[in-house]
Amino acid sequence: MPSPTHALHLAGVLLALAVLAGCSGRAPTSDESATSVPEVQTAPQNETDQLQQQARRGDLESQFQLGSQYFVGQPQRDLHQAEYWWKQAADKGHSMAAVSLAYLYTGRDAPELANQRDMLRYLNQSAAAGNAMAQHILGNLYRRGEGGVPRDPDQARRLYQSACLQDYEPSCTTLKQL
Repeated sequence: MPSPTHALHLAGVLLALAVLAGCSGRAPTSDESATSVPEVQTAPQNETDQLQQQARRGDLESQFQLGSQYFVGQPQRDLHQAEYWWKQAADKGHSMAAVSLAYLYTGRDAPELANQRDMLRYLNQSAAAGNAMAQHILGNLYRRGEGGVPRDPDQARRLYQSACLQDYEPSCTTLKQL
């Protein structure tokens, strides 16, 4: 069952990608280049190639991670590729891919991808699967009557309570303020 640790996992993956990106562009020092042995290229050639192969084989976590890499710019920023890979995983039940896809469909990063109907579809899918982050976001929409949902404080409270029971602190904090 999805938990707040999924959000931490995503943050960790994204941070690791940022660190790797910084290291990959670094030129070797003179000591390193003198003692380095050329690497033999084998298939897959690097982590991204391996991730792509696993994603193409249908591995949900690889599809989610590959979409996340394209979202943050690894190997390059390509929101259509992020959408494609997140959709592959979300349509098979990966709740973090669904909430990521819902975010993409807000159009905040790419107005041409704005799709309120699909945003709600994937957000509801993720919330129904027990994703606390999605429950919190959906609770916010119901509390304010935004994003194509009617204002419904009772539904918002139920969503916040469900997320808080999973120790999702933003929902616990919001409940205290209601």
